[in-house]
Amino acid sequence: MTEDDIELTVKMTRGGSSGNKESMKATVSAPNIETLNDRVNKLREKMEDWSVEFRNIQPGKVRQIADDQSQLGESEA
Repeated sequence: MTEDDIELTVKMTRGGSSGNKESMKATVSAPNIETLNDRVNKLREKMEDWSVEFRNIQPGKVRQIADDQSQLGESEA
């Protein structure tokens, strides 16, 4: 990147609650507006693809305590 390049940083966040939120940040640079526009459009398409992939990643649903146990500690087997 030269000092004459135009630079744009894009931050995209989707989701509402903190447990269901993905955030991506990317920087695009180009020597002129037309090239920057093309690169931003390509980046936007790729970020959309990535967001679908990230949305499909779900944490494991493993219970840490027994259903009848209200706090951590010993439980009967």
